[in-house]
Amino acid sequence: MENKEKKGEKEENFILDKKDKKILQILDFHGRCSYTQLAKKVGMSKQGVDYKVRLLQKRGVIQGFYPVINVPKLGYLYCRMLLTFQNVTLEKKEQILKKLKEHKKVFWLLEMHGPYDILIVMWAKTVSEYMAFADEIQNMFGAYIKKKKETIATDVIHLEHRYLLHKEETKEIHIRETKERITLDDLDREILQLLCLNGRVSLVEIATKCKKSAKVVAYRIKRMKQQKLIEAYRPILDHKKIGYTYYKLFIHMNGADSTDRKKVKVFIKQHSAVIYMVEGFGLPADLDIEIMVHSTKELLEFINTLRFSFPTIIGEYETALFVETKKVKYLPF
Repeated sequence: MENKEKKGEKEENFILDKKDKKILQILDFHGRCSYTQLAKKVGMSKQGVDYKVRLLQKRGVIQGFYPVINVPKLGYLYCRMLLTFQNVTLEKKEQILKKLKEHKKVFWLLEMHGPYDILIVMWAKTVSEYMAFADEIQNMFGAYIKKKKETIATDVIHLEHRYLLHKEETKEIHIRETKERITLDDLDREILQLLCLNGRVSLVEIATKCKKSAKVVAYRIKRMKQQKLIEAYRPILDHKKIGYTYYKLFIHMNGADSTDRKKVKVFIKQHSAVIYMVEGFGLPADLDIEIMVHSTKELLEFINTLRFSFPTIIGEYETALFVETKKVKYLPF
């Protein structure tokens, strides 16, 4: 169990036991899994699983749940902006983060440490719409921006959070550019908005707020899953509370052709620390990946394994530490 923070002392990590790790592993991609289903998979009673999940939430390890929505199927581009600040006090930085968190177009906001200070992600129907957003950011915070890197992701690959159990096998979710289009009505939109606020919200609560029957709501959610608009439900974890550090790696490859790149990506996906891979144009490097590690030693071991496995391909690299996820909202409306 977690040691409570004493006055004036640093808070201790929450110590996960094997059952906790298995619960978190199952909830990743299956965040709406019922306690009955979860208990069967973990090998515990329903009451025991309920207690463990509630304790993880109470201690702030699980900060919420969200649906992974395949927004490109609604006709949107996945646009990212990496910013490095200058002339910024701590108070000013917090003011900037607050304004960005409240901005309706920002769906993912992360505070970083390294070559960049923040990562902003927004959905745009067109490049022109993104450019208007970029101009707005420049007008608001231009005096504090030292460096800016803008990219459009063509595929964001979600890999299961396997780092707790060190599994190699993984399922993949691809949020990628597509010509497929799905049309939503007002009810679909309302349901998705409620799920984004709480990915585990009950059908009864959604039905009450939408003034529809639970049967109708269940059908709509099932249809959106069948259409692969809703790809999964994931927990928002405070990795620091369980002793992990979240890094983004920008890796350059030395003149690698498509075959070499494919080999490297297959190799990377097999590593249990890797949780995301990003493909697109305007990226800071040839490889844009995100990993979760228990220590700096583990980070260096991963980098060295990659470099020594592909000595003629892997070139220079940069690391950026993710300090905190400030906002996750997968909807552009």
